[in-house]
Amino acid sequence: MRRRDLPLRALVAITVAALSVAYLLPVYVMVVTSLKTPLEITQRQYLVPGGSWQVANYATALRLVWPSLVNSTVIAATVTALAVFIGGLGGYFLARFRWPITRTLFVLLAIALYLPYQAVLIPLVQIVAAARLALTHAGLILSYLILNVPLAAVLMATFFFSVPRELEESAEVDGASRLQIFFRIVSVVSLPGYASTAILVFIQVWNEFLLALTLSSPYTTTVQVKLAEVKGSYVALYNLQMAAALVTVLVPLGVFLALGKYFIRGILAGALRG
Repeated sequence: MRRRDLPLRALVAITVAALSVAYLLPVYVMVVTSLKTPLEITQRQYLVPGGSWQVANYATALRLVWPSLVNSTVIAATVTALAVFIGGLGGYFLARFRWPITRTLFVLLAIALYLPYQAVLIPLVQIVAAARLALTHAGLILSYLILNVPLAAVLMATFFFSVPRELEESAEVDGASRLQIFFRIVSVVSLPGYASTAILVFIQVWNEFLLALTLSSPYTTTVQVKLAEVKGSYVALYNLQMAAALVTVLVPLGVFLALGKYFIRGILAGALRG
């Protein structure tokens, strides 16, 4: 039996090794490049480490991106908190209320998830301008909130489907109101779902570039826009750009590590129900 499994195990091991190399090789090139001088980069030996490690590149890169790093952290954290809260309420409505319009709303929200940002860019800019929030942090937060609440609502509805109805029926027998059931029972049981949704929304907002480029000012520039500027216009300082990119990864990585233990549980809860 074990001999029969050997080819399969070998295939799995080779596949895992190939995928690991494919994922880790760009990261390795980023690290090596971030520690080189501009002169060493021009030699185009991307896999070969430089002669002496230029650790000072990281201090320079952090100084360049720090204001944008703060902007992105504030915007992404605010959008994530609001989207998860509003999406949780919306998801509960989609999962538990059997109104005629519920299914139609669910389908419309699912369609909205696949709309490219380019399709909604002009209406979104007009809405933000009409609200007198253009080129402000609030304008960016409002824009990302509009785009990510449907994602949060659909994801949370999927998780709420996996919550046994018997829990809510028992609470109703004890006299709990609908809001009490949602906040004290369903939300507590669905914490892995909230964590998974928060991770996905945070990373989506953190990595977004087009809206940030269109709706930000020099005072509200997000880190993704700043990374494109760090390289420079006349001299390509790829070492600083790579160092800045690695520094900016630390924030979403920290969010994932903090909530990661709930991530797989949340994904599995939604997947098993589906």
